[in-house]
Amino acid sequence: MRPLLLMSCLLSIVCTLFTVEAYAAEPGVTGQIVSLELIDAHREYQAAKLQLREYRFVAIPQRRRQLDQQSKYAAAEIAVLRRRLRDYQPFLRVGDYSPVRTAAESNRLALLETEQRLQQIKDEKLALLRRSRQQSQLYQLDLLRAATRMALAKQALIQSLDK
Repeated sequence: MRPLLLMSCLLSIVCTLFTVEAYAAEPGVTGQIVSLELIDAHREYQAAKLQLREYRFVAIPQRRRQLDQQSKYAAAEIAVLRRRLRDYQPFLRVGDYSPVRTAAESNRLALLETEQRLQQIKDEKLALLRRSRQQSQLYQLDLLRAATRMALAKQALIQSLDK
């Protein structure tokens, strides 16, 4: 993607040079005149668009998939630990210091830890929804700022040519 962007920038610079020369040679020729400020503004605009697309269509879906996978794994782990604890119930009557009781207590702690991790994942999903909306709005504002800068650069270039 970057080589294509670089090539398009270089192409527009070359076209600009030819357009400026043609405009200087014949005042009646109408062409697109580009300044360095306009090129910078257009570059900033394209970068802001790319950043917004990258965030919306790559970063956010990737993070959601990751959280969904973690959630599924934690839920499966919880099911296994609960089954183990249920299976240990008949053997817990034997004694206070039996290996079965120790294993059951270990599984009970692992279950508690996994349930807490699942809750954290759910909380992170909710926070991601809130943050993604706000972050998307920030990227949209960056895009708007870049578009405004580009429009102002075009207007300034047109005014400088009219003088």
